[in-house]
Amino acid sequence: MAKKNKQSNVISATPKKEESAVVVESSNISDSGASSWVDKLTQGFIPYIIIVVFSLGLYANTFHHQYALDDEIVISKNEYVLQGMAGLSDIFSKDLFDSFYRQMNTKAQLSGGRYRPLSVASFAIEQEFIGTRENANFEPTIWDANKNGKGDPEEDINGDGLFNDRDYKARGFGFRHVNNVLFYGLAVSMLFLFLSSVVFKSNKWLALIISLLFLAHPIHTEVVANVKSRDEIFSFLFMMLSLILAHKAFHSKTIKHILLTALCFFCAILSKEYGATLLVLIPLSLYLFEPEFKVGRIMGTMIGIGVSFFMYIGLRSKFGLLVGENDLQEGELLNNPFLLADDMQKIATKFFIFLKYLMVQLLPHPLSSDYGYNSIPYKDFSHPGVMLGIVLLIGLVALAFWALKKRNWLAFAIAFYMGNILLVTNFIFNVGATMGERLVFHSSLGLCMVLGVGIVELAKRIKQPTVAMIILLPILFLYSVKTISRNKAWKNDITLALTDVEIMPESTSLNGNASSRNIDLSEYPQNKAKEKEYLAKAIHYGIKATTLHPGFVNGYMNLGLAYAKLEQFDSAKVCWDKAFKLYPSHPSKPVYYGLLAEAFNRKAYACGQTKNWAEGKMWLMKAVEVKSDNPRFWYDLGGFAFNSQDYVKAKEAWTKAYQLNPNDPEIVKVQGLLK
Repeated sequence: MAKKNKQSNVISATPKKEESAVVVESSNISDSGASSWVDKLTQGFIPYIIIVVFSLGLYANTFHHQYALDDEIVISKNEYVLQGMAGLSDIFSKDLFDSFYRQMNTKAQLSGGRYRPLSVASFAIEQEFIGTRENANFEPTIWDANKNGKGDPEEDINGDGLFNDRDYKARGFGFRHVNNVLFYGLAVSMLFLFLSSVVFKSNKWLALIISLLFLAHPIHTEVVANVKSRDEIFSFLFMMLSLILAHKAFHSKTIKHILLTALCFFCAILSKEYGATLLVLIPLSLYLFEPEFKVGRIMGTMIGIGVSFFMYIGLRSKFGLLVGENDLQEGELLNNPFLLADDMQKIATKFFIFLKYLMVQLLPHPLSSDYGYNSIPYKDFSHPGVMLGIVLLIGLVALAFWALKKRNWLAFAIAFYMGNILLVTNFIFNVGATMGERLVFHSSLGLCMVLGVGIVELAKRIKQPTVAMIILLPILFLYSVKTISRNKAWKNDITLALTDVEIMPESTSLNGNASSRNIDLSEYPQNKAKEKEYLAKAIHYGIKATTLHPGFVNGYMNLGLAYAKLEQFDSAKVCWDKAFKLYPSHPSKPVYYGLLAEAFNRKAYACGQTKNWAEGKMWLMKAVEVKSDNPRFWYDLGGFAFNSQDYVKAKEAWTKAYQLNPNDPEIVKVQGLLK
């Protein structure tokens, strides 16, 4: 039997006919046995099984996770999602945060709104299996699933020892987490199909290496472990399908494939705005990877996706969600992180963030759920990171043009990286965040392509093909360890906030979240002995948050609540006064002031027990100051004033009580005591 020759695969966008053609060669494995093993590994359904099993292994520890970060406002308190299938019409006709804005008595906070109905629709469909609800108003007994009036162990969904609305919000989230991982595995499977059938069709082993690097990259933990970020997964999934189908349409020249390409493109932009980059990526991919490329042969596909794009713009226009300025966003530091920077600092900081995005992909440690104000201080052009960012941007653009001229796969990798990352670095428009790990999800594909080709090319250059595996496995191992470890932080709001505030101690949002979560911990029955310790921590983080951002409403809200729980009611009132001055229409205003008034009233009654009428009067005056529409408080104030011989105040208070409730017999009875 003749010996098999060593096989070498060619990674090329066009056949090796001329100098401008792309040539990046790589060998699989040098000996025939190993080559056969690799061939089997990349044939049929085996790569897809590997991808799905690997994704399940990486994210299995999220299956029992609850909600975290924006999961609450997008899913577990979104009235349209809670209605299940019945809410789909609202989901497809309203802003992503419409339900949240209405519950908070405010208008849209972000320029152009956020129209991403596809992932939200999937949450509504899941709700049909979890259990639907007509609205997001949570009555006190919402946790009582069996309606028996008592807390049963199975009703403490989040395991905090309490029975409240948090249990309802956590219900069914394990199901959602499993689905997120499955969708992620599907998206990466489509990535492999695209790479193996289009970009590196002569080297499926390389396509698998890149896919596994992308799959395991720790920068993706936020996207997969945070259910709300399914919009990123859906966007990537439909972008891959669009690219695959565009190439099929190029070869088949059939209306079916053109329509399917247009449909997947439409789904991609309905998932997230990144899909619009396909308007460039699809013709670029066809130009780079189809040797017989001609403009005439792609016109049908481009017309199809063009029609889909105008349909999308039409929908956004109809629902008032076209990109534009938003006064609320422009004036709020947390939604406009460059609000306090001068013009030069804004530009310089954006170049620095462009560099930082690359650095966090190259070395994904530490990771954080928030990089907002003041996690990344403003930079100026004297900062070396800013200059490196500028050099990086210029270098990538120059390299992309060189690769485009050569019709090299690298042009696609850079275009995919740049096309997506430039949308999130605030260069083009204000995205409402300084940076975020979820925002670099798509762009990381470009880096993984370069890394994968680099590994295989190095093995070929030193004529040791097994080196590719020797390099790949440790990288995948380190990625996996970091991913599995980072997943733990995303278990719920508490673990996330308390983990990340240590990583980004200057973040306003994280300090605010840590304050709120310590208040939550102080309420746990098992933490009763440490209640004051947790409240002290809540105050520490609350003060830090409001110091960093003196206009931070939630910071003052949490700080006031911690003071109130410690019965430091005057301090609580100072904090809440600041919060409600900043946000007069806050829906919690009557609740918080009502609690404060009740506390002042209890203080007054304690004084009444010892006949300390003057001090009691003082507490009741505080009560009517924050809850002036309560006739009983005015009635009690009149009584305390009368007993302390302040008859002017007594008459004033009883008169006010009568105005508020002329039908209360006790209030009516005292009206004639003072003439």
